[in-house]
Amino acid sequence: MDQPILNSFPTGALPSYKKPPVNEVVCGMRFHTPDKLRIPYIGLLWDKFRQDYPNIQHAPPIATGKGEIPIDSETGLPLQRVWFINGLDDRLIQFQFDRFYFNWRRRKDIYPRYPYVIKNFESVLDTIVNFFVEFEFGEIKPIEYELTYINHIQKGQEWNTADDLPRIFSDFAWRQTTGRFLPSPENATWQANFPLPEKKGNLVVNLKQAIRTEDKVSLLVLELTARGLGESTSKIAIREWFDLSHEWIVRGFTDLTTPEIHRFWERE
Repeated sequence: MDQPILNSFPTGALPSYKKPPVNEVVCGMRFHTPDKLRIPYIGLLWDKFRQDYPNIQHAPPIATGKGEIPIDSETGLPLQRVWFINGLDDRLIQFQFDRFYFNWRRRKDIYPRYPYVIKNFESVLDTIVNFFVEFEFGEIKPIEYELTYINHIQKGQEWNTADDLPRIFSDFAWRQTTGRFLPSPENATWQANFPLPEKKGNLVVNLKQAIRTEDKVSLLVLELTARGLGESTSKIAIREWFDLSHEWIVRGFTDLTTPEIHRFWERE
């Protein structure tokens, strides 16, 4: 793109890739914790999902934006987070007393695309809304929505050293001129924050290096996370917020990466 996306809402077809490096998509929300919600209800909630998500496991609680762990007001104990996992291990529902997420995780070569993810999220949302009504917890009162795309860019295919990063990222440059004291960096991290239009939140871009657990392959991990809240919390308004965030993530990803690497990912 010749001009960076600022506060305008782009039109036209979104960029698309036959082989995008997306490894995981997270779609969810934080909400005000219902006063009556207690640990025994977790099993009853799992019953609503168990047919499609037969596996369950505990996970450490997620802290709030202020770094605080949610605490049960009666016992003083940290509120639990649980995962409901499908049989193929590529779909995951995370539930904590103040939030829930739907995750798609790459377990095969095919990314099923955003419509698949958002429909699964909306199905999970409907189930939780009905669960809250059934047990008289009241309506869900959103605090913040989130859409995250996690991309794995594998060493040995798209890059080998930090010197290759300008081939991938439009805004990354390391000038190795004669007489420089520092050599080329062994690794690099980068973060930037962009406002979404109409004060609907922010898009945070984070680049870091990591080692993939299963095969110890080095990766560049490019995360694009939209967080915010629309003016209304109706189902239509929620979908509009996620559609807007998806567009900004996709266009932002394309804006931040180079035409050279787009060819590797087979831009359509």
